[in-house]
Amino acid sequence: MKTTIQKIHAKPGQRIIAISDIHGHLDNLVHLLKKLNYGKTDILVLVGDLVDKGPDSLQTVRYLMDLSSKNQVYISQGNVDEHRMHILCDTTEGSDERFCDFLDWQETRWGCGLLLDMLSELKISATSLTVGTANSCRKLLLERYAPEIDFLRHLPTILDMDSYIFVHGGIPTDDLKTLAETDQSQWLKNDNFLEKGYSFSKCVVVGHWPVTLYRPKENDLKPFFEYDRKIICIDGGCGLQTAGQLNAIVFPDKDAAMEEIEKDFYDGFPVVTALEPQKKKPFSLYIQFFDSQVERMEEQENIVLCRHLSSGKKMWIPSCFLYQSDEIWHVDNYCDALLEVKAGDNISVVYRNAAGCYGKINGLAGWYYGGIQNDSI
Repeated sequence: MKTTIQKIHAKPGQRIIAISDIHGHLDNLVHLLKKLNYGKTDILVLVGDLVDKGPDSLQTVRYLMDLSSKNQVYISQGNVDEHRMHILCDTTEGSDERFCDFLDWQETRWGCGLLLDMLSELKISATSLTVGTANSCRKLLLERYAPEIDFLRHLPTILDMDSYIFVHGGIPTDDLKTLAETDQSQWLKNDNFLEKGYSFSKCVVVGHWPVTLYRPKENDLKPFFEYDRKIICIDGGCGLQTAGQLNAIVFPDKDAAMEEIEKDFYDGFPVVTALEPQKKKPFSLYIQFFDSQVERMEEQENIVLCRHLSSGKKMWIPSCFLYQSDEIWHVDNYCDALLEVKAGDNISVVYRNAAGCYGKINGLAGWYYGGIQNDSI
């Protein structure tokens, strides 16, 4: 698919809300918009990856189709959105086998996704499909879900709001006329974009790469602002990381300075109130995506003693952060830091045992071992 660019038409003083990487978590999106008091006078910008890795991909697409028909909503393509449409619409040699292989992987790895949602709604078992039946199945999906498919396939690559540019993965230049008609996939999946050294005169807002991967010194899931180079990264790991959240940035005006942009998020975790203060303590080990292999050694009450293979260090890790791939155990973005806590602080609780709770304060994750008041548990 070729790169397409859509202009965002905003009036002076009109509020703009930008969110990326919903990944089929419709409940998080609805709650975040409610938290932000989103209304008809606002502009909503969604920066790709609407589907997969979450329980409600098909309903998320339908919700956004309906919202777009009523309100001023701009949505750009994500690499996951593009790939799922390619898997469904591909007619080249071997496409039926690739379709079956993908559904098998998706069922095994995630247990949910846009194509699985479609099949489930039609009461078709993904595991019953074969290479021989795949073509007729895809034709059925293309017919029954033509509006949703058309909506996803025609999302623009880049959204242009004059002082701000929104693109899912990242771009090498803010001179957009040089990008028109190029292959869009390179701008949708532009891994580790912030570390590629680009700087811009306009501000480029991206999703795709979880912000935690840019923060090796702390497990902070809030949007990341690179002021000097004019880049904002907003993917909070919703649906991808155990402690993930759906992030938003809010512009008071289309030409607002980066310093005027506010951050917010919703994660859906239960909330408690801290009754005692706690001093911050740095982590002894922070396990991130690219160095995540561990050996399980002992388990007690849903917390596991693990040995991190590359460092040799041992650490107790809540079992909800562990997953297995190709018979190898991995840890999903976890550290043993202690949060700095004041009495009265609200903590989003990801995991809790008799000793304390692992959670987040304003998007920063770590342990708290003080007394708590149960607010929503």
